[in-house]
Amino acid sequence: MKTRLVVFDLDETLVHASLQSLAVAPLTKVGPYFVYLRPYAHRLMAFAASRFDVGVWSSSSAEYVEQVVSALLPEGYPLKFAWAADRCVQRPDVSSGGYVYIKDLRRLQRYGYESESILIIDDSPEKIARQPRSHLVVTPFTGDPQDDALLSIEAMLAARSNADRTSG
Repeated sequence: MKTRLVVFDLDETLVHASLQSLAVAPLTKVGPYFVYLRPYAHRLMAFAASRFDVGVWSSSSAEYVEQVVSALLPEGYPLKFAWAADRCVQRPDVSSGGYVYIKDLRRLQRYGYESESILIIDDSPEKIARQPRSHLVVTPFTGDPQDDALLSIEAMLAARSNADRTSG
């Protein structure tokens, strides 16, 4: 059985970055941004590492990704990679007049992962439009300390892992 890879987005998936301070303590500060940890993010990341290979892929800058990942994950966490916008495919977004950064999961195949063994957890469906069946959509996190959406994601990952174990 091939190893499954779970790829997590950062902003509005595991964390929320804001120029304004919120009522809870931030995880870290990156430049002018206060970065807030989504409830259950540490729990989900620990669970994911116990059953899957884990990566992070954000459409933010490499410096931002490095700083947030350093604050988010404990030393020794078995992260396979932390990718930034430079690994995305940039496409014009007609609706906004700007750009959308697409995370093309086929780029992970050269590292030994088959497309059907990759899952991505992201709040932005447009960023994973090329492989929608590999996408677990999570509601965007905007700093609510009562948010519990990651518990549902953990349950979905557990179900996939258990199905893999019984079929493999």
